[in-house]
Amino acid sequence: MDTVMEIDSQNSSGAPELITFLEINSSNVDKTYSDGEPNESESVTGIVNTTCESDCIKNVFEYPSLFPNRTLLELCSSSWSRSPKTKQNVQPYLRGCKWSPDGTCCLSVVNNDGVHVTELPRDLYSGSVTADRTIDVLDSIIHVKEAGLVYDFCWYPGMNSNIPETCCWITTRQNAPIQMWDAFDGSLRCSYRGFNSVDEMEPALSITFSQEGTRIIAGYKKVLRTFDVERPGRDFSEHKITSSASCFATNSNLLAVGSWNTTISLYNISEMGTYKSIGKMHGHSGGVTHAKFTPDGLRLVSGARKDHRLLVWDIRYYRRPLNILSRVVNTNQRVYFDISPCGRYLVSGGTDGILKVWDVEQVDWKSSLDVTDVDTDNVTFKYHHHRDCCNSVSIHPYRPIVATGSGQYHFTDPFTLLDENEPNILNRQMNPEELNSECEQEILQDLRYSQNTENSLVFWWTGSVPDIT
Repeated sequence: MDTVMEIDSQNSSGAPELITFLEINSSNVDKTYSDGEPNESESVTGIVNTTCESDCIKNVFEYPSLFPNRTLLELCSSSWSRSPKTKQNVQPYLRGCKWSPDGTCCLSVVNNDGVHVTELPRDLYSGSVTADRTIDVLDSIIHVKEAGLVYDFCWYPGMNSNIPETCCWITTRQNAPIQMWDAFDGSLRCSYRGFNSVDEMEPALSITFSQEGTRIIAGYKKVLRTFDVERPGRDFSEHKITSSASCFATNSNLLAVGSWNTTISLYNISEMGTYKSIGKMHGHSGGVTHAKFTPDGLRLVSGARKDHRLLVWDIRYYRRPLNILSRVVNTNQRVYFDISPCGRYLVSGGTDGILKVWDVEQVDWKSSLDVTDVDTDNVTFKYHHHRDCCNSVSIHPYRPIVATGSGQYHFTDPFTLLDENEPNILNRQMNPEELNSECEQEILQDLRYSQNTENSLVFWWTGSVPDIT
């Protein structure tokens, strides 16, 4: 087996101690269990139904206000660096981060370093913070050394630290099946294998759970495969599509499938797990890398590679975007964005390292769609807190905390990109005012990025800070 589990030394004697965030913030919610065990029978994968308890928690919880001081306060951070013994082209940079549904920990994927689970510090589970708070150093409580490139990852939607059976995530990586991992000890629970027409195992390009958590939807090259969570192995149903599925977004029985051919397809999923095509959205100039529904389910936001636009769609009329929001994406890297649980804020990073925040209540949805110019950008807040590409953003489900990740691949010798017809650039000083060709501009940009390498995971406080006015 080419996957190694590494547990933090402080927790080597047993499962890592994940504090129950929901228990602190919803102590008045009655438990429906007797003798500390769930009423439902345990399944093959250990997952049980927690829908009733989750609904009760939502009914008693009110989401806090975000960005009242228009500032971000750094709470804690961690970073990755290349070992001196590793090859020059092996660069450990963050490729994505996602908060767990119960808010206890953050799951992050690091290039060439597998998957990390980072716990939220105890003092941040309740109350507020002050401006003089000490910045904590984050340590991974679980480290799964995935061999190969991780294509996609996803938490189980009913994850609750009160019920260890629900604490898991799934990943899909290069030359491997979909794998489900235990969030308490980093062990492999089970695998879901997709096979093509010649009985060859294929890796999924994108994965997600259905809204109720009973199915795993996986995107492959020109086919969608649906797995029953209760039945690991090679049992699945198929639905043919016209191109590779690059990303997913789900809302109730609605599924949005992004593809590398710049389109987004909408499907209605029946109770039997069959797909009915609704329509397609056209508008991106690059392959779609991320999409997400707003909490009310009426709008879909999508982003693409080498595309400076975030397209906002009204799913009731999807023939053209409702609006366009501007960010900087100059590479093929997947740059995530997130929408707050209250539905008011949209937050996105960019390859320029700037974190942008839009207050949807202040966006003029009837304005011109051409808002990609910096001077006419309708962004609400901008934060210049990363020196490198800010590729991932995740908003905490219950607390005013935002997790951001930074990093990208850097060419060690950008001069190798030179055209043979322009060798003289090596012998003169690179002054931006004297650069004429597009090739020279790209070289200078690569040099600037190489000097500002940053591979970090940072937690930011977005709530009220008494010391700051």
